[in-house]
Amino acid sequence: VRIRHGPEFLKIIYFLFLSVLDPPKNVSVSISPSGEIVEGSSVTLTCSSDGNPPEKNYTWFKEGGTSPVGSGQNYSFSLNPRSDGLYYCEAQNEYGSLRSASVPVVLNVLVVLNGERLDFYFICTNY
Repeated sequence: VRIRHGPEFLKIIYFLFLSVLDPPKNVSVSISPSGEIVEGSSVTLTCSSDGNPPEKNYTWFKEGGTSPVGSGQNYSFSLNPRSDGLYYCEAQNEYGSLRSASVPVVLNVLVVLNGERLDFYFICTNY
């Protein structure tokens, strides 16, 4: 658009920003630390996703449960025998929600013969 102003022309440029608004997509879970973790250690699950606008809510679930186990982008817990199971997160913004694939937190029992005594250790193996 050109506007005549005296002997000179002023050029005005308008920029149109196109913003696509959509629900969350590419929702995934990562586990830290990775590898083997001993009982009593802290485990953190992190939910990642893409969406525009960014996700406002993250909710954590353990498969087989009837209610959420946590909220927020990160979910931390202390590893114990009740921790064993499949976990997933649900990301939500004002345009919808999407859940991640389930991630296994598997507890294995390590038995150590200590003289005449057997010691049992729970070790978490995540994939």
